[in-house]
Amino acid sequence: MELLKFIEDAFHARVRPPAVIAVDQPATELRSDALAVACSDWRELTCDMLDKYPDCVHGFSPTAFCYFLPGIFSAGIRERRADLLVNHSLITGLDRSNSPASWDDFFRARWPRLTPSECEAAQRWILWLEEFEPAPIADASLSRAYDTLETLANQSIATPIADRSLR
Repeated sequence: MELLKFIEDAFHARVRPPAVIAVDQPATELRSDALAVACSDWRELTCDMLDKYPDCVHGFSPTAFCYFLPGIFSAGIRERRADLLVNHSLITGLDRSNSPASWDDFFRARWPRLTPSECEAAQRWILWLEEFEPAPIADASLSRAYDTLETLANQSIATPIADRSLR
């Protein structure tokens, strides 16, 4: 329960965005899954909802993604469901090079919006996923996802090497 409290505290400033999906998003399963959970508060998400609408995370607008992310973490933790398909989607999205130049537009529009404390909450969620035997996700993927969040958490303190204003 300490982890759930940490997640709640980390994301406490997030408010429901006015647009849950991108305005120009075509009518697809991604959109319909996002709309299916859009009326919920993030604290109301359940594993049943996430099992039924696993593509919601891909259909959310960037601000909706950040708003509903703690709900996805919390639902799995509350119900001890590390095996959720949406968990795999999130880890797959984070399992990448720590070089921002290699990040795709979907990733770039969402994950860097997290605050350092929200990144730490996501890292603690990853550590929670690692506790399960058999592991629902490969340890190497979890490790790279954790490292990516570390890069994101430190992005505001990093100094670009090519920044000429420092000379």
